[in-house]
Amino acid sequence: MPNSTILIDDVVRELNTFLTSNPTLISTAINRAEITLDKHTKPLTKVKGNYPQAHTLLGDVVQGFGTVWNELGALQIEHKILKDYHQKVNFAIIPAEILNSYFAELYAEDKKPEEMPISKYIIENELLPKVIDNMATLSVNGAFDAAKLDQFGFSMDGIQTILATLTNIVTPPAHTPFKIPLNALTDTNIVDELTAWERALPSKLKGKIKKVFMSENNVERYILQYEDQFGQNKFQSDVLKTRLGKREIIGIEGLETDDIFATTENNFRRLMDVFDAPKITDIQKQDYKVKIFLEFWKGYDFLINELVVVANYADVTYGLGSTVKNQKYFGFDGVTAI
Repeated sequence: MPNSTILIDDVVRELNTFLTSNPTLISTAINRAEITLDKHTKPLTKVKGNYPQAHTLLGDVVQGFGTVWNELGALQIEHKILKDYHQKVNFAIIPAEILNSYFAELYAEDKKPEEMPISKYIIENELLPKVIDNMATLSVNGAFDAAKLDQFGFSMDGIQTILATLTNIVTPPAHTPFKIPLNALTDTNIVDELTAWERALPSKLKGKIKKVFMSENNVERYILQYEDQFGQNKFQSDVLKTRLGKREIIGIEGLETDDIFATTENNFRRLMDVFDAPKITDIQKQDYKVKIFLEFWKGYDFLINELVVVANYADVTYGLGSTVKNQKYFGFDGVTAI
């Protein structure tokens, strides 16, 4: 029978042996995690910290022929800074506090240590699932705060914080999203409101927007109200697609607001660093603890804010908030609240 007490040196040795034999386990598990935003964003790799992003705007250039030079068309360059956030995990194992029943299973004499060592159990069954779960939460509800980095929830901005920043009417950002006014959502108007929102998409973006994002709760409201309103409608074979553009409706787990947003396919990005992939960087022994150190980079953002379309519940502003911006990006004046 195995010993009922495991020396801390044995755990450190087994953890290092297991990771040496499985060098990509950590990065593979995190990068392939079932996080909703990861499935609907394009990666930006090799990013640590700030990522400068620029886009150009070229005015109309075609005119009627004439022999006199008549210069037409102005080139403008706009920019924003995307941010990738440095994440870490400091996790300690105290072998003496692990139930003896685990020892009997993980250290059976008829099994090789690498087949079911306690290190494999802790990393695969406990640590990694928790890291993935935390990252799924942070991707939606995270709110970066440099003064609270030693607490969970403040290591990065999630999509809820990003949208709140983009739509802040008190301190609006330099680059605002395209707003479409909507009435407050209810159980009995959500189908009509989403349809109105879809009809109001700017014509230059309609063909480029394939997905619409909202909370899981509002997706459920939409399904229920659609069934009540239309029943088995032969023109709508998939209730999780919009009525008009057949755009996919994506529910974001954990989103706690009535935000509705959409953007072009390549504009919604996740930032990461493939050359410094998520990995355990060190394992140390101190007194009765085995300390595991893990770190990686992760963030989400839009390349061009003006190509993000959001629901506007605050006022009647339709567009980017100014005639100049509406003309620059979409060629019309729009409506702005006074």
